[in-house]
Amino acid sequence: MKINLKTPLSSLPSIGEKRKRCFEKLGIRKVEDMIFFFPRKYIDLRNFKKISLLSPGEVASVKGKVIVREENKMQKIPYLKVAISDGSGVLFIIFFNQLYLKNVFVPEKEFFINGKVEIFRGELQMVNPLYEEAEKKRRWILPVYPLTSGLTQKFIRNVMEYILENLDEYPPEILPFNRRQKLGLPNIRFSLRNIHFPLSDINLEKARNYLVFREFFILQMNLLYRKMEQQYNGNFEKQSVLKNNPIEKFESLLPFKLTEGQKKVMEDIVEDLKKGKVIQRLIQGEVGSGKTVIAIFSLWLFAISGYQGCLLVPTEILAEQHFLNWQEFFLKQNIGISLLLGQLSKKEKEKIAEKIRNGEIKVVIGTHALLSESINFKNLKIVIVDEQHKFGVRQRELLKKKGDRPHYIIMSATPIPRSIALTFYGGFDFSTIGDMPVGGRKVITYLFSKDEKEKIYQFIGLQLKSKKQGFVITPSIESRETDSAINEFKILKERFKDQPISILHGKMDLKEKEEIMEKFKNKKIYLLVATTIIETGIDIPEASYIVIMQAERFGLSQLHQLRGRIGRSGEIGYCLLVSFTDDEEINKRLENFVEKESGLEIAEFDLEYRGPGDLLGTRQHGIPPLKIGNIVSDIKFLNLARKEAERILEEDPKLEKPENRVLKKIIFEGKEWKRK
Repeated sequence: MKINLKTPLSSLPSIGEKRKRCFEKLGIRKVEDMIFFFPRKYIDLRNFKKISLLSPGEVASVKGKVIVREENKMQKIPYLKVAISDGSGVLFIIFFNQLYLKNVFVPEKEFFINGKVEIFRGELQMVNPLYEEAEKKRRWILPVYPLTSGLTQKFIRNVMEYILENLDEYPPEILPFNRRQKLGLPNIRFSLRNIHFPLSDINLEKARNYLVFREFFILQMNLLYRKMEQQYNGNFEKQSVLKNNPIEKFESLLPFKLTEGQKKVMEDIVEDLKKGKVIQRLIQGEVGSGKTVIAIFSLWLFAISGYQGCLLVPTEILAEQHFLNWQEFFLKQNIGISLLLGQLSKKEKEKIAEKIRNGEIKVVIGTHALLSESINFKNLKIVIVDEQHKFGVRQRELLKKKGDRPHYIIMSATPIPRSIALTFYGGFDFSTIGDMPVGGRKVITYLFSKDEKEKIYQFIGLQLKSKKQGFVITPSIESRETDSAINEFKILKERFKDQPISILHGKMDLKEKEEIMEKFKNKKIYLLVATTIIETGIDIPEASYIVIMQAERFGLSQLHQLRGRIGRSGEIGYCLLVSFTDDEEINKRLENFVEKESGLEIAEFDLEYRGPGDLLGTRQHGIPPLKIGNIVSDIKFLNLARKEAERILEEDPKLEKPENRVLKKIIFEGKEWKRK
C-alpha cells in the first residue's frame, strides 16, 4: 500500500476505530502527524548489564531467557510475573493488567528488558518494563514514544516502520541543497528515518540537528515575517512633535534627571515613530531601573499628539501607586488621566468609561478592568503592559483590539534570557535599560534553614529597634502550615507587642490596602507581613530588609523581584531567605541565587532548572509547543535558525525568489503554524 502525507491513519492496516481514537488523543490523525511524532528517548540494547550487577534504583537493560511465569492478583489487580535469567542471576518482571503477555513470555525465549530496578521481598524486579524479543531484534537503538492507554511501544514502532517503508512522498525541503550543505545539515528523508530508527549514534545526532533547526527556522520565519508586516505604516501623524526634541521637553517637566539608559530607550521609541513603524517593543530593566518613567514618557508623547493611551498593570496597589505619582504631572499639562480598577463601583466605572469613549480622558492606568467590553476608546494609539508575563496572551490581544493597530510596548523587570526572547518574543524589538537611577542598590543575601528561625526573629527585633522598615513574605495568605501570612503576623505581633507591625494580602479590600500602604510610606508602620502582592512595583525607598519564608516555593526570578523591593535609598539592604526543605538540590539552587546579583544570570539559571513553561508564564504565550527543540540545550540551533531567517528576509522580503517559493508555501500555506 502506497501512502502520502495526507493519508488518514485509520486507513492503515491494523488501525481500527479503537486505536484511531487512541492516536487522536496524541494529536495524530494522518501520516504527516505520525512522522513528526518524535521519540522521547531511546534504548541502546548494546549496553546491557549482567543481572548480578544490577543495583536497586537504577534504570538498566538486561538480556535473559524466560525461566518460568505465573499469573496472580494483588488487591484484585491481575498481574503476570515472569522470571528472567542470564546465568548470573534472576530478575523478576511484573506486568499489571497485561495477562495476555503470557503468550509472549514463553519459557526459553530470550528478551532484552529495560526498566527501573527495585527490590521487593528480597527479589530483584522491574515493573512494566520495556521489552524486545532478542531473536526478532533488527536494531540496537530502539525509539521510546509518549504513550496513551490502548497503545504499546511495539505497536507504535510497527506503525512507524510501515509508514516509512511505504511513504510515497516526504515533506519538501525548507532550504536548497547548497544552503543545507553550508549549514552542515542533511535532508529531511534521512532525518525522519534516522530520528525514528537510527542506524548509529552519529546518524541520530545528524537527524536531530536537522529537525531541531527546521522547527526553530519555521518558527523564526513566522515571527520575523509577521513583525515586518505589522511594523510599518504606523501613521504617527504628529511628526512635528518628534522634531522638537520630545525627550528633552519631557525631562524639563520632571523633578529629577533621566538616566542615560532611560534616554536611550526613549530614543528607540522616537526612532520607531520617525520611521513610520508600529511599535512592537519589549523593554527590559532590572528592578528599580526606571521602566515606569519610560511608560509615562510614551503615554505623554501620544497624549500631546492627540491620541489616547493605556497602561495595564497586574495589581490594584501598583495601578493606584502609578496614578497617584503621575496624576499631577498630566493634569498640569491639561491631559485627562483616570484610574480604572475592578473594585470601583458600577457608577464610577460607567462615568470613567464615558469619558474614555468621548476622548476626554487621554491616559488610563488600570488593571484587568481595562479589558472589560464596556471600555471603548475614541482613539487608542498606544498600549503598554507592565510585568507582561502576569497576563495571558488573549488578555493582551484583547486590549490591543480596542484600538486601530495601536503601538504596543511590553515591560519586564524579570530579565529574559536570549533563548526565551528569540522564541517567545521574536516579533518584538528589544530595549534594555543598562543603568540604575542615582544612588543605585546594594543588597546582601543570606540563606537560613527553618531551624534557624530564632536568628531571623532576633534580626527583625534589632531592625525594629533601629526603626528600620522591612517586609516578611510568605507564599500563602492562610493555610494549615505555620508560616502563612496570617500565622506569621500573629507570631510577630505577639513577640514584638509594642512595635508598629501590619499585614497586607490580596483578600483585603482596596481601602484597607491603601490605608496600610500610606502608613507604611509615612513610617507609621515599620514591618509589613505580606504575600507576593508586593512583588511588582511597590516603591518604598526606605525599606532596608526582606525576609522570605519558605523560599523554596518561589522561582529564582520571583525571588529576584522580591529582593528588588529593598535597598532603594542608597543604603545596604538585607535579603534573608528561609528554606523549609532538606532537599539538597533545591537548597543548592537557593545557594546559587545568594551568590548572584545579576538578574539575567539568575533568569538563565532558573530557565535551566524550571524550564521555559514556568519562567515568565510562557505557557500562555500563544506559541505552539516545540516538538523536538529545547530552547536551553539547543540555543546554538535557535541562533542559527534566527540568522538564516533574517538573511533570507533581508535578501527577499516577499519570498519571491525561486529558491524561496517552497519555503513560502511551507510556512504560510502549511499547517505547521498558521499566522494569526
